[in-house]
Amino acid sequence: MKTLTYIKKENLNTFLEKLNKNYDVFLPVQNKADGTINFESLDIVNDNNVINLKEKTRKSPKSLFFPPSENLFEFEYKKDIKKPDIMEIKLLESEKMISDETNSRKKVIFGIKPCDTMAVKCLDLVFGEGEKKDPYYIMKRKNTILISIGCSNVFPDCFCTSVGGNPFYFDYSDLGLIDMGQNLVIFKLSERDDLRKLLDECNEFFEEREINSDEEIEIKKIISESEKKCSSNWESVNAEDIALDMERKFSEEEMWKNITRKCISCAACTYVCPTCVCFNIGDEQTGMKGERYKCWDFCTNYYYTLEASGHNPREKIYQRYRNKINCKYNYFYKRNKNLYCVGCGRCIDVCPVGMDIREIVKHVRSLQK
Repeated sequence: MKTLTYIKKENLNTFLEKLNKNYDVFLPVQNKADGTINFESLDIVNDNNVINLKEKTRKSPKSLFFPPSENLFEFEYKKDIKKPDIMEIKLLESEKMISDETNSRKKVIFGIKPCDTMAVKCLDLVFGEGEKKDPYYIMKRKNTILISIGCSNVFPDCFCTSVGGNPFYFDYSDLGLIDMGQNLVIFKLSERDDLRKLLDECNEFFEEREINSDEEIEIKKIISESEKKCSSNWESVNAEDIALDMERKFSEEEMWKNITRKCISCAACTYVCPTCVCFNIGDEQTGMKGERYKCWDFCTNYYYTLEASGHNPREKIYQRYRNKINCKYNYFYKRNKNLYCVGCGRCIDVCPVGMDIREIVKHVRSLQK
């Protein structure tokens, strides 16, 4: 008979507190004042900020791997008074900064949703694979353990099943848990050595016994009901077909103008999206010293494609939004056979004018060229 390994929810806070002694623990925290839920450090949990593992966070945990702003290196201009016409630049070696990240405490993201783990996989494909890799991202990724809880609660804007996901899709989680009322049951356990070490350090919180038939039925019921709810939010799409449709309809300018007539190019959808990877590089300097940094950018920004000549190949809102939708459902699929929309529904939730990416994709696909 199969065994059931679980942690009692009544012991969860004590478990997390012990975990926080050796790891930097991040998890969904709700601000009581405004109700917003975001991934925050366990250290800020108090009377005004409470843990909320059932609802979606407003923003994804993407920023823990790909920060909104990140120092790449520091520099200093050096001038020899004997040779005033020569200016040298001294750089702080990036290897040192990467070494600092490597030697820092490991992170644990607890309570991450399966759709967000799918998004982390998308980030891996951009920053961690191919000929050019981002060493800053890679170090953060290696030093982070993902503990996911499946989605027993499915919201109206959730559609992960339509884009290849599942409310209990634990393929990209290091530890996958199912909420069974009084207990969190381990459903998936990876072979990561540092995960095994974590579990050994906290083994007093985990209990194990044989699973009975009623519990097996209950687990299957929880999963199937969530899948059914999620599937009802949008029809399943074929990734290859949708990419072809986007390609065929790219030049339909009137269609895209109609689709985006409400869009105000505010980029709210971009900032909450767990798979948007656009960034800019800038320098900040005071006197002879400065730093080069990487910061988030967004393709719906007018200045994103503005050239030094003054020409902008995506001057209009419809052109920029068309690019964004094709990025998610066409361009990235061509590159690595992976859609860059995970169906989290955050863009639908935050859009101030009520644009729904599901309706937009459906509209593009329904029109015959």
